[in-house]
Order: sequence, then structure tokens, then C-alpha cells
Amino acid sequence: MFKKKGEIVKVKDLFEKYKKILQPPQKTVELESIRVIGEVSNIKLLEQQVGYTVSTRTLAIKAPSLLKQEVKIHNKEILEELKNRLGEKNSPKHIL
Repeated sequence: MFKKKGEIVKVKDLFEKYKKILQPPQKTVELESIRVIGEVSNIKLLEQQVGYTVSTRTLAIKAPSLLKQEVKIHNKEILEELKNRLGEKNSPKHIL
């Protein structure tokens, strides 16, 4: 994005470069996942019940099997919402 001298740049465009380059920390993805799972499937998970592996982009649920099955039912919706909130590059690809 090139700008001419004295040209006004929109505020939303100022941090576009950093949105593309930087990845959110593991904890941020875990907390956002808990929030999305709660909104989509009405399941309340604790922080220690969710794990995220950055290298494989896998979200692991460490909860009783009934809760895991409920999350699996809403798997596609949860992944889509995470993709909308975190971006294509930073969202988990799989839920275990």
C-alpha cells in the first residue's frame, strides 16, 4: 500500500500489515475457542479443558465424552466462527 505525501490513511489500514504477519498466542486462541463453543453449543468449558497446538493448528478438548460429542456435533459451525474471528491463517483446523 503506497501513499502519497499528505494523503490520509484510514485507521483500519494502519495495522493491516501486522494482522497478516503476526499470529495470536496460544492462550488467545484457547480463550476465543471457549467463548465460541459456549455461544454455538451452550457448553461451558474451563481453561484447563482446552488445549491448542500451534504447529498443527489442532484444538484438543479435555472434557468428558458427552461434552466432546456435543462439540463434535457443532464442529463445522465452531470452526467457521473461529475462522471469522481469528482469521483464516490463525484459526484451528481440527478439533479433537
